[in-house]
Amino acid sequence: MPRKRFSFHVKQAARFLWGGGLSTLLHWGTMAALLRAGMDAVCAAALGALAGAACNYLLQFHFTFHSSAPQRAALPAYGAVALASWCANTGLFYLLYRYGDLGQAAAQVVASSAVTLINFILYKKVVFHERPVRPLAS
Repeated sequence: MPRKRFSFHVKQAARFLWGGGLSTLLHWGTMAALLRAGMDAVCAAALGALAGAACNYLLQFHFTFHSSAPQRAALPAYGAVALASWCANTGLFYLLYRYGDLGQAAAQVVASSAVTLINFILYKKVVFHERPVRPLAS
């Protein structure tokens, strides 16, 4: 891989991690604020996750991938990947914690790391990938 292309991918991965990190902070901050306001923990977690996911979508779309893909295609694809990621994170955490002899923190770090890598690939290749428009055969 040429050096310039490699540098582009490294910078894109760094932007991906920054966007995800900021979105996670919004998730946790929203959840904490709602908990302090007296909201039920499950509802606070759900609303915090929703705020984080919305922020992440916007940051990944505009900042990381500079996508010009139509929102009507990117948003549903993002939602599907987010749901699949949540399932993968939960399942992997369960397996590592229950059967992998890892503590809660270690299991979550491994699960989150694996899901983050998978998300980057899926966002790049599926969600924010701009597909060429092929003309209809005449």
